[in-house]
Amino acid sequence: MEYKNEAKIVNPVVDGLRDICARRASTISYMIDEAKKRGLDDTFAREAIYKYGEDIGKEMYKDMKDPTDMVEFSKHFGTGHHTDIYEMETVASDEEKLYIDFHYCPYVAEWIKQGRNPEEMATLCEIAMEGDRAIGETFDAFKFTLGKTIAQGHDVCQIRFDKKK
Repeated sequence: MEYKNEAKIVNPVVDGLRDICARRASTISYMIDEAKKRGLDDTFAREAIYKYGEDIGKEMYKDMKDPTDMVEFSKHFGTGHHTDIYEMETVASDEEKLYIDFHYCPYVAEWIKQGRNPEEMATLCEIAMEGDRAIGETFDAFKFTLGKTIAQGHDVCQIRFDKKK
């Protein structure tokens, strides 16, 4: 499979931040490899990354005046240095939804270097996205959905938050 994961934003700061992400990706994949050798599945990694996301979600929740306000949420999620690392594009943002497309993923770049096959890539991506899933689940008013991903061979990773009805 050919992956569409080419960085367009290139500068020393963003490259350095992506390197940190790549090291994280490498650590995750190697930990899972070692666990498999010991007869363990990947549940531990999913749960650990989910807890990491819960911590982030709780901080965001605490920082918000109204944790049911999608517009306010959009000012906390997918902002700052993350926008350049993942080459984020906000494709929709209003009172009902926040839709962000990632056009680059340093995790996928690292897993490609490691020679991971398409099935491994998709699974590793699902595991890594447990953090975002946990952030979404911190907010009772929102539903998180992971759409297409670069790890599946698509052009973008689709991060979707919808206001629950």
